[in-house]
Amino acid sequence: MKKSFFAAAAALVVAASVQAQSTVDSIAAKYKLLPMPGALTMEQKFPVIGNYQLQNSTEGTGTVSITLDSANKGIVWVEGLPQGKVKAYLKKSPSTYRILSQKTASGKQIQEGTLHYDTTTHNLHVVLGKAYDETDPTAIFASAPDMSTGMSTTGESETTIKSGDTKMKTEVDGNKVKTKTKTATSKNKTKVQFYTATKVMPDNMMNDIQQMQQSDSTQQQSDSTHQQQ
Repeated sequence: MKKSFFAAAAALVVAASVQAQSTVDSIAAKYKLLPMPGALTMEQKFPVIGNYQLQNSTEGTGTVSITLDSANKGIVWVEGLPQGKVKAYLKKSPSTYRILSQKTASGKQIQEGTLHYDTTTHNLHVVLGKAYDETDPTAIFASAPDMSTGMSTTGESETTIKSGDTKMKTEVDGNKVKTKTKTATSKNKTKVQFYTATKVMPDNMMNDIQQMQQSDSTQQQSDSTHQQQ
C-alpha cells in the first residue's frame, strides 16, 4: 500500500515538473529577453544638444552648436545663428524650447521665438519674431517658407495701427460749422525669421539610435504576437 502511495506521489511530482517546464518553454517562446539598457547619456536625456549644419540662412551657412547651461539643465545656449549667442528655456520635454526676448553679449536685440528639435528627422527648427504658443508651439513651423522654391527664409507681417496724432479741420458755411477729424495711421512691421539645421550625428550616436529603434520594434512585435495568441 505504501509503495503504491509513494509511486503515485512520485508520478505527481514528475507530472508537475513536466508541466512547469512546459510553461517556462511556452513563455520563452512568446517573449524574447532583451539586455538591460545602459544608463542614459546626457545626449539621450537632452537630445537637442549637439552640433548642426545650418541649411537655409540668407546670411550664410555654418555650424550651430547647442550646449546645456552649466547651472540649469533646463536652459540651453545656441551659438552659430546670425543673431549671436541665444538662450532658450525647456518648455516641453524632450526638445521644445522657448526663446525669450533678450540681448546678446554684443548688444543685439533678439525677438521672442521657439526652438524645436525633431528626434525623428534630426532637424532643428528655430523661429524668431513670433511669440511662443503655449498650446501648439511647433505649429508656427508649418508656415515656414519652402526653400525648394527659392523663397527667402524670412517673412514679414504688417499691422496697421492708429497713432495718437489726430488732426481736426473746421469749416464755416453760413450758420453751419463742420468739423472734420482725421486720425493718422502707421504701419508696424514684425520680421519673422526661420532657420533649419541638420544635426551632425557621430557614428556611436547613430548606433545607439538604431539599437533603440530595433529594441522598440522587437517589443512591438512581441506584444502583437502575445495579443493574437
